[in-house]
Formats: sequence, C-alpha cells, structure tokens
Amino acid sequence: MKTYLAVLLLIAGLFNAPVKAQLNLYASYQGISDDNIFNNTYQISDFINSFSFGSAYNFDSEVNNVQLYYEGSLNYFHTNTSKSFNSHRLGLVETHLFSIDDNPLNAGLNISFRNNEDEFELYNFQQISAYINYRHSVSETDFILPGYVFNKNTYKNFPLFSHNEHKLFLTWISNFETRTSLSLNAELNLKQYSQVYDIEGYLNEATQVKLLMNVGQALGDQTGMNGYVVVRKNLSDGSRYLIDPADTSIYYEEEIFNDIYSYDGIETGVGIKHYFTQSIELSLEAKYMIRNYSSLPAVGDNDIELTEMREDKQFGLGAGLLFDLSSVIKGLSLSAVWNYFKNNSNDYYYEFSNQIISGSLDYNF
Repeated sequence: MKTYLAVLLLIAGLFNAPVKAQLNLYASYQGISDDNIFNNTYQISDFINSFSFGSAYNFDSEVNNVQLYYEGSLNYFHTNTSKSFNSHRLGLVETHLFSIDDNPLNAGLNISFRNNEDEFELYNFQQISAYINYRHSVSETDFILPGYVFNKNTYKNFPLFSHNEHKLFLTWISNFETRTSLSLNAELNLKQYSQVYDIEGYLNEATQVKLLMNVGQALGDQTGMNGYVVVRKNLSDGSRYLIDPADTSIYYEEEIFNDIYSYDGIETGVGIKHYFTQSIELSLEAKYMIRNYSSLPAVGDNDIELTEMREDKQFGLGAGLLFDLSSVIKGLSLSAVWNYFKNNSNDYYYEFSNQIISGSLDYNF
C-alpha cells in the first residue's frame, strides 16, 4: 500500500498544484428473486443475496484527480449454492482537465477476477484492463469523445478461450435549445485468441462493428425520456468451441461466456424517468433485440443440431423506484427494480422467459 500511495503522490505532484486526499467507502445489499437463473428453457429459479463493498482513495488538485479504488462482491444462491461466487477489482484512474471544469482526459488500469464454486470453478477468470479517453468541447453544446480500451481475459481452466481484446470508439454528443440531446457512437472491437489453430471455421480472431444512436428529451422539469438503437455487425465468420470427450458435448464460447462476437443484430429501446420529488425517482423502460448467430447451429428438443443457425428475438420490460434517504441518514438510498424478458428462439434450449425482482440498500460514507 505504501508503494501505491507514493506513486499517487508522485503523479499528483507533477502538476505543481495543491493536493488534498479523501477516502470514500460504500457498502450495499441486494436481494434478488430470479425465476430463471440460467436463462434457458429449464426455468430454474433461485434467490440471490448479493453484498457489494468498495473504497476509493482520491488525490485532488484544481485540474487533476488520481484515484486508487477497490470493488468487491459476494453473491450467494440460496438453492443452487454451487453457483455462488465472489468477484474483486483493484484499479488506478487518472483524470486531468486541460481547462478549468472542461476537456477531461481519463486513463486507467485495473485488474479483476471472479471465483466460482464446485463445478463452476471451470469458469473462473481474470481480466487486466487499460483504457484512455478524451472529451473535447467543440462548442458550448457539442462534444467529441475518442477512446481506446484494452482487455486481457484469462480463463485458467479454459485456456482455449483466453484472449486479448481491443476496442476503439468515437462518440459525438450534441445538446439543443429544445432540451434535446443526441449521442452518436461508433466502435470497432477486435478479439485475438491466445492459442492459434489452423482449422477451417475455427476462429483465431474476431472483429465486430458497433453503432449506437441515443436521443434524449426533457418533457418538463421532473420528467425526461430517451430512445436508442444499437447495431452490431460481425466482420468475421466462425466460432470457437470445445468438445468434451467424456460426453461428446460441444461447448461454444457464447454458451459459456455470453460472447458478443458470436452474434450480430439490432437492439432498440425507450426509457422514461420521472422525479416525484428530489428524493423519489421512477424509471420505466422497454426494449427489443434481434440476435443472429453466424456460426452457432440451433438445437432441437431432441438435442440434435438443426441445419439453420440460431436466431433469437427478445423483448424486455423494466421498472424501478429509487428513494434517496439522505435526509434520514446521509449517503443512504433504497431501490426496488422489476425486469421481465421473453426470449423467442429457433433453438429449443433458449426458448424462455425471465422475471427478476430485486431490492437494494446502498450506503456511501
């Protein structure tokens, strides 16, 4: 810890400005009732107790902020206890303003890992991530945000799927006198597998383009809404999979890690947010998603692969209430969330619905 503090002080001192240090802590509990924890046709339900906690040590000056932080999470499944897991993240982030209150440059480095139990230990992973982005004011109402993210994902028990990931993105943000905001984003994602194979249809790298448009509109002093469209397009065909010789099962990466590179398609949605008072907030949302899997065959109810590729169409609804209880205890908040998803698929295994009800208590101090 002394080494980290010395590095932080050195970085902050480079800007020759008065520095002040501050320690922030938070803790939260979330109870989750989930009637389909695996998101598949078998509809297995459970109740999850989730505890989150973290701390951040900030070194602030007039134009610079350096933060060392830790985030942790413990998740316990009441019935399917073997699915319980814990996750941890330790990181360092630097924010520098090139002008007072404007044009921030953000750069960060973090390491995270997840520990599962029993048979799910196969899916333990570790990630090292680095990123940099810069938000530049083109005018008083227009901003441009370029950035880059690097992830190194290591699966100790599945090295076949270990990989490096590169993300380049560019975002444009405009605000109008009509209290309308427009955000346009283009992103190029590249995944490079650590283990290389010379097998036809067996990917050694994957590339995907992501395009996003989001429009927000204030409907009054207490109400606002937004709508968005996301398009994903794969630039490479193929897949990675593992055949288990014990039972001849084929494990595709999407099934294990919900990999975005295994499909392309479109997602659209709309959301509304309303403040009843300064401390009571209501949020509503609806979304629709189409996923086309280029290299993942659909499977019938007899566990036999079909000739067509898997296609999913998912509809979702959500509602949430947030209560800011700072007037009672500073830093305390309470929230309740309901989500419902209906997934229609030509794959028998992925024809399902999912309803999640959760309540959270958060405390920042």
